[in-house]
Amino acid sequence: MRKNQVINSFLIILLLIILSGCGFKGNPSPYPVITDRKPVIKNMEALLSGEAVILKWNFQDKNRLIKYIGIERSEAGTLGNECKNCPRTYTRIGQVPVKAGMPVDEGPRALSFEDNKVKKGKIYNYRLMLCEENENCSEASTAEINFK
Repeated sequence: MRKNQVINSFLIILLLIILSGCGFKGNPSPYPVITDRKPVIKNMEALLSGEAVILKWNFQDKNRLIKYIGIERSEAGTLGNECKNCPRTYTRIGQVPVKAGMPVDEGPRALSFEDNKVKKGKIYNYRLMLCEENENCSEASTAEINFK
């Protein structure tokens, strides 16, 4: 008899715990609007310059989150023998530090990178990687050029 009372008490307590966790919690509310804090890269272009490719872009990082911009390159083949939809394998070819030279007004500024290890007749894809202090990097922008 005593055993049944203990089991019944346990079941009642368990039922109360389960029922207290269910029910109406309140009306859903939307998330607050967060201002755009992402660093921005605009107008990226790849230009031919003699025996090199010059990458140019405008960069703005109002919150000073980015330590440097990593530059990566991938070969897409040669003219007439390229694969537009093939997956790309990118290799880091350099980086541009941005935190140290950040102007006080934090407005957009023009940055560039020169790649002089290119071969005539090849098609190259470039991408910019935004890298934070903790070395966490994310893709920002891409460009393609036929190095004639």
